[in-house]
Amino acid sequence: MVEIKEIENRFNGLFASQDIDVGKIILVLKGNYFNEPTRTSIQIGSRHIEHYEGGYMNHHCEPSAEIVVNSRPHAAQGTIEPLVVAKRNIKEGEEITFNYETTEEIMAEPFNCKCHGRLIIGVKDGSRKTVD
Repeated sequence: MVEIKEIENRFNGLFASQDIDVGKIILVLKGNYFNEPTRTSIQIGSRHIEHYEGGYMNHHCEPSAEIVVNSRPHAAQGTIEPLVVAKRNIKEGEEITFNYETTEEIMAEPFNCKCHGRLIIGVKDGSRKTVD
């Protein structure tokens, strides 16, 4: 469903290898968790997960996907399942992006976004989207 492609010299992104419908789960984020952010981690709660494909998702202020934390009521207490979900229909070959300011409290490496040239440093309002 996804593939990593070079966007420009030594800069990669995650792309749809087929059409993806709105609401479809693109990735289930699994991997190693850390207490501090890295350049490629995604913040889930107070921890930061390193997921191979997830690490290639670039920022966009109007993203094609979002990070949703699914709580699993029938699993062990405190079990969560972080998901990457399509916010809209995504065409084959289109880059899969998410808004870093919806998950990251503090960016390990702040940067100026290519969308608007705005400095991306972390969460603006502290909100997180959760699905029960």
